[in-house]
Amino acid sequence: MKNVKLVLVLGLAVVLVAAFTLPGCVPEVEEEVPTGPIKIALLIPLTGPFAMFGELQKNAFAIAYEDLEAEGKNIINGRKIELLITDTQSSKDIAKTAAERVISVDMVDMIGSVYSSAEGAAIAPVAEEYKVPVLINAASKDAITEQGYQWVFRANCPSSHYTDAPVEFFEQVLKPKTAALVYENTDFGMSSAKGLRLRFEILGIEIIHDEAYEKGGLDFTPMLAKIREKNPDLFYPVSYVMDAVKVSEDMKKLGLNIDCFFGGGAGYVMVEYVEALGKDTEGIFSTTLWVPSVNWPGGVGRNSTDFANEYLKRFGKDPHYIAAQAYSSMYVIQDALSRAEEISHEGIRKALAETDKTFTMGPIKFESWSDDIGHSYTQQNKAPTYVVQWQNEKLEVIWPLKVKTADYIFPTPKWGEK
Repeated sequence: MKNVKLVLVLGLAVVLVAAFTLPGCVPEVEEEVPTGPIKIALLIPLTGPFAMFGELQKNAFAIAYEDLEAEGKNIINGRKIELLITDTQSSKDIAKTAAERVISVDMVDMIGSVYSSAEGAAIAPVAEEYKVPVLINAASKDAITEQGYQWVFRANCPSSHYTDAPVEFFEQVLKPKTAALVYENTDFGMSSAKGLRLRFEILGIEIIHDEAYEKGGLDFTPMLAKIREKNPDLFYPVSYVMDAVKVSEDMKKLGLNIDCFFGGGAGYVMVEYVEALGKDTEGIFSTTLWVPSVNWPGGVGRNSTDFANEYLKRFGKDPHYIAAQAYSSMYVIQDALSRAEEISHEGIRKALAETDKTFTMGPIKFESWSDDIGHSYTQQNKAPTYVVQWQNEKLEVIWPLKVKTADYIFPTPKWGEK
């Protein structure tokens, strides 16, 4: 009797399977619709030597997210945007491991922030291998967007183009004949120096001193003494803030006065730089990728002035261009998510590739383009640059002329006369 029942049950199962396999009888299977938050990983240095820059990014993303939330734009198709912050500890190896973890374990939808060039160079190939979009907003090493990557987008300009506005200023205004070039031996410093050599060659500026130094140097006087002997028209150091302060202090100690002291961005435009040196910053030039006084019409998010005021009110310090880049990046991310046909890696990648809008830091459009010094970029924004100068312990824009906030001071005042 048991065997008869077993045969009947098996027979019924066969009939049901056969019925479902007949034409027109295949049951409809609904595709699983993603639920839960849209996960955006922010890989930023909150400890280690770059922690102050990571803090700028973290603070700016917080302002941007709250602004989007107030506008009701932090939810896309019922899914809330969630920021997952990971401390890279200012290490390229930890950054690489973190990228692999957030992709394979946290299953993030994209990586939305990368700071240093070394970290960017480590994270980019990981994103490309796993086919996960990454938006870089600070790492500037040229090579990051010269690999033909399809999953890597950069909103800030590459390091060789930090000099775009300075080159115009040198060519049209100061016209120096000789230059001393010094730079930290990091991805940022070396990449910047390579671009400067080519730019100076085009301008006919002779580089009479060219030297890399160990980042975090304790004594720059031997290097500066050699420069004093050569007496260049232009001194162009590329340094993060601690080295920028030390270089300046050692120049004063030596009594090294150069007509054009032009700090190559990064540390020379930080609030910590003027806090450390005070009036000794007077007349020192630099280059930057954003200034609070330049407001772009038709932009999304806060304009530059409003963002700078809000940052100052919340955190007690004026923001650096790194903060403006991070604030803009949050809006770039939201814009891409809102336009994506589907919230998937490929859907987000396609939407990012079609970005063409103005943000707090200016227009952002990811394009493939080549420059006049041998670089060919993929999905690289053409970000504007500015020449600024410390005047009365405040950064004034002096170039381009159409956005200047003050006339330039030249030559750079001598130490002891500032």
